[in-house]
Amino acid sequence: MPFYGWWIVLSSVLFHGLSGAAFGFTFGQYLLSIEEHFGWSKFAISTTYSGSLLVAGVLSPLHGWLLDRFSPRSIMQAGTVCFGLGFIALPFADTFIAFLAVIMVMSLGANLSGWLTLTTVTTRWFRRKRALALGLSSTGIGLAGVLSTIVAWSLVLHGWESTAIGSGIAVIVIGLPLCQLMRGYPEQHGMLPDGAPPPARSAAGASPLADSGEINFTVREALRDRAFWYVSLGHGVALLAVFAVLVHLVPHLVEGLGWSKTSAQTMLTLVTVTSIVGQVGGGYIGDRYNKARLAAFCMLMHAVALVTLAYASSVPVIVFAALLHGLAWGTRGPLMMAIRADFYGRRYFGQIAGYSNVLVMFGPLIGPSFAGWMSDTYGDYTGAFLAVGVVVGAGSLLFLGSRRPPVPARLRASGA
Repeated sequence: MPFYGWWIVLSSVLFHGLSGAAFGFTFGQYLLSIEEHFGWSKFAISTTYSGSLLVAGVLSPLHGWLLDRFSPRSIMQAGTVCFGLGFIALPFADTFIAFLAVIMVMSLGANLSGWLTLTTVTTRWFRRKRALALGLSSTGIGLAGVLSTIVAWSLVLHGWESTAIGSGIAVIVIGLPLCQLMRGYPEQHGMLPDGAPPPARSAAGASPLADSGEINFTVREALRDRAFWYVSLGHGVALLAVFAVLVHLVPHLVEGLGWSKTSAQTMLTLVTVTSIVGQVGGGYIGDRYNKARLAAFCMLMHAVALVTLAYASSVPVIVFAALLHGLAWGTRGPLMMAIRADFYGRRYFGQIAGYSNVLVMFGPLIGPSFAGWMSDTYGDYTGAFLAVGVVVGAGSLLFLGSRRPPVPARLRASGA
């Protein structure tokens, strides 16, 4: 019988695919439709998206605390319902304030049932194969890119209002059954990470992680380590590129280069499909080589892709930039949480990742808003993509400076 951790991975794949296809990868098309419907600027609409991510980032420490203390299944269920109901309410938000409030509700639900929860649970179930498991679970992001073409088709054929309501219903109907696959720690179910044989017996009243043999940093100890800040900032810088492309590639191709909406969405799909190759490959090599150095190399790939995209006008060059960006995104993605788990252990991982997420979220916050402002101000995305590319390239130094922290003093003193 397969190790149960792989069911966690499967559930993560499907959740990533569902939420990303419903909104994350189609926000660019929603942006164009909502701009046309209400007459709001790209900057204003992009800022609602970025603002919702800021709120999610600020609440990440609380989110992590909940993950370390309560069942991830319950957290996933609450998030799924919140996300779905927000979608259903979206067409009825006929003022900018109402629209902003609904986006906030959707973002809260998407985060509770999304990346931080899914990756935290996955890291608990794997150690030796952690990067591979995270890479495979992240293929759901690529799946979302493929499924987003269906949502994009619906947006063109049926309009954004009907598509939003249908997406909300689908999120609830499909998502709630998937929540049932979520579990806490393998030790709570008589197993060890990676499916290793359980110990013969454990001391009465021992912690579920007492027999794991890993070093677990407290939140305070992790926050005192400089690698925590380097990895968190590096991850945030990387997401400048990811979210700038995610939100604005479609408007850039449609309004700047004259592509059709469906053709532009297909190019974004190419990015995400390519990321699947990177996710699997990144997970495989991440368990064998230095994760921080691999991440630094991926940052340089992001930079080259963004600078190329800034000046490209021919289809082959744009395809090259999309392929390079997708490969960098996919390869780097599973390494981010794997590095943190390798450095700081699993016991307080939810809280450590939550505090890290406060820094990480500045990337999704600034990226879309900055690109939208540059487009509104200068009439195109050339300057935006160029600036983001330069910053992301410099961000590779943050990963090169990351080192595995020494054993905490309290453990050295106790001889653990």
